[in-house]
Amino acid sequence: MDIVKFPSEIYLLTLTSRLFLVILPLLYLNFIYWFKPPITIRSNVLLMLFIYLTVGLNHTLIYYLSSINGFSFPQLGLVLIIMFGCLLMVLPIKPTAIVTVIILCVFVAVNIHLSHPLTELIFMLVIFIVAAAICLMVNLTGQKTLYQNYLLINRLYSESITDGLTKLNNRRSFQEQIVRLNAIAVRDDGALGLIFVDADYFKIINDSCGHSMGDEVLKKLARVIKDKCRRTEDIAFRIGGDEFAVILYGVNRAKLEATCLEIVESVANFNLNNNGEILKTSVSVGAALKTNSTKISSDKLVKLADEYLYEAKKNGKNQYCLKTI
Repeated sequence: MDIVKFPSEIYLLTLTSRLFLVILPLLYLNFIYWFKPPITIRSNVLLMLFIYLTVGLNHTLIYYLSSINGFSFPQLGLVLIIMFGCLLMVLPIKPTAIVTVIILCVFVAVNIHLSHPLTELIFMLVIFIVAAAICLMVNLTGQKTLYQNYLLINRLYSESITDGLTKLNNRRSFQEQIVRLNAIAVRDDGALGLIFVDADYFKIINDSCGHSMGDEVLKKLARVIKDKCRRTEDIAFRIGGDEFAVILYGVNRAKLEATCLEIVESVANFNLNNNGEILKTSVSVGAALKTNSTKISSDKLVKLADEYLYEAKKNGKNQYCLKTI
């Protein structure tokens, strides 16, 4: 359109300004989004604010070149740019408002320099301010809604993978994490330890002392297991009524064996007060360790840990059995 509207000495300037102030920044932004997708909606805020600013200044520059050479150029085109920056790019409200003010100040300065009628300038300025205010309000409302939805989704997901009583991760989370961590361990030739814990006399305590005492046993047992997860790679789960699991990534046999022993001994030292009567309980522990070079499926690892849990129960309970693969 510039080639049609303007003579060569003007459209060479306008095309150059469009190239460096509009096209190249937009191409660079598209390049980033294509080859490095953003992690969050805020990942490229500074670049997008810069693009909004350069596009707005480019419009004013072309408007100025048109005016001094006696050609018409629509001032209202700035409304579309304001909509682009204040609404469509979903930018943070405060910095976007600041950039908008800068663009409008430059626009006003150019009009004053060109000695355009003050009433016309005020009229256009009111239109731009109203358009910017409406777009920013819609943007703000949309961002608040998106953020509330994000919090809701996070909360629902957290609840879906968390056991309500013990606050440990639940069976669903266990199934996801064992597959994920085993795949990483197999890929990176890393070690992976899996521990299954089962309360030996939970049904007796639950039936004879009531569900409240049973719940107290489960919560104390959960705290013991949670205390063994001292690294970010260690995750504790409640996978059934009185069944628990622990995944330890990058652990060696000595560490895994020590963890199993600590769990058994800690639970054996429980003193459960039931209306003045001291109750004792214990756990059986089965563990499987995938060593660095072993290739094994997560299902096989779970099966081995489960087999050694029942081996510990068969051997008299209150003990652990461990298998290194």
